[in-house]
Amino acid sequence: MGKPMIMGRKTFESFPSPLPGRRHIVLTRDRTWREEGAEVAYSVDEALKLAASEHIAVIGGAEIFALMLPQADRIELTEVHISPEGDATVPPFGDGWYETFREDHEAESDRPAYSFVTLERHR
Repeated sequence: MGKPMIMGRKTFESFPSPLPGRRHIVLTRDRTWREEGAEVAYSVDEALKLAASEHIAVIGGAEIFALMLPQADRIELTEVHISPEGDATVPPFGDGWYETFREDHEAESDRPAYSFVTLERHR
């Protein structure tokens, strides 16, 4: 809450409306795309300049995660302990990332088990 969010166009369009209390910076190649509630950027550098904040949430999709990973020093990850069908994956984070926090939650009713995990990069 309160942090600027960087996302791809499809992620933004998946919301029924913009999320309250945060800025929506949409990274897209489509120079004609505009949507109410979105600030548009066409490059990683432009998105980071628009965000102008020490703490930025990068919320997807997979291509945006891959583009932003070199800039990241911390990952707040939710691991959902199921194997759903899908057409997008987050690339491996690579070397230099270390788990510094984990909070596990058991499955409950129809909700699968999940874990909140913090990864930090040691440069």
